[in-house]
Amino acid sequence: MSNMRMILLEATLVAGVLMTGVSVSHIAYAAPLAAATADPQSDVKIDSLIKVERTVQSENGENATELVDPATVKIVPGDKLLFINRYQNSGDQAVTGFVVNNPVHKAVSFVEVLEDWALVSVDGGKTFGKLTELSVVDGEQASRPAVASDVTHIRWILPKPIAPGASGELRFRGTVK
Repeated sequence: MSNMRMILLEATLVAGVLMTGVSVSHIAYAAPLAAATADPQSDVKIDSLIKVERTVQSENGENATELVDPATVKIVPGDKLLFINRYQNSGDQAVTGFVVNNPVHKAVSFVEVLEDWALVSVDGGKTFGKLTELSVVDGEQASRPAVASDVTHIRWILPKPIAPGASGELRFRGTVK
C-alpha cells in the first residue's frame, strides 16, 4: 500500500481510535475507612466525541465554521478536529478532585486546549504543566522549549466540585497529520 493511501486510511480511522483513548484517573485523597463504602467519582460518566471543523459558505456568502460528524465526511491530512469530553455526575454527592487524562493520538497534531487551566504533557504523560513552562530534550541531550506539536497528553483537574446532576465539557483541537 502506498504511503499516501496509508496516511488517508489512518486519517479515516483516527476518529474511532481516538474515541477509545480517553481515560479517567482520580486524585488520591484520604478518607476514613468507614466512609470509604463507595467512591462518588465513579458516578461521573464521560462520553467522548470528535467533530471535524469545516468552513462553509452561508446563503449570504459569508464563511462560517460548521462541526461535522466524521462518519459523514472524508477525513484527510490537515483536517481540523475538535475533541469533546462530556462529563456528568449521575450520583447524589458532589465530586471533588476529578481528573481527566486524554492522550493525543500519534495521527493527530495537538493545536490547543480550550480551557486555559488545563495542563499538558510532552513526555508521554509522565509530567504535566503549562506548555510555556515545559521543555523537551532534542538530539544529544540539548533542551528546547516545548511547542504544541510536542504535546502527548492533556490533563484537566476540575477546579470546582461537580454537583449531583451537573455536567460539562472539556475540549481540545488538533489536526490530522
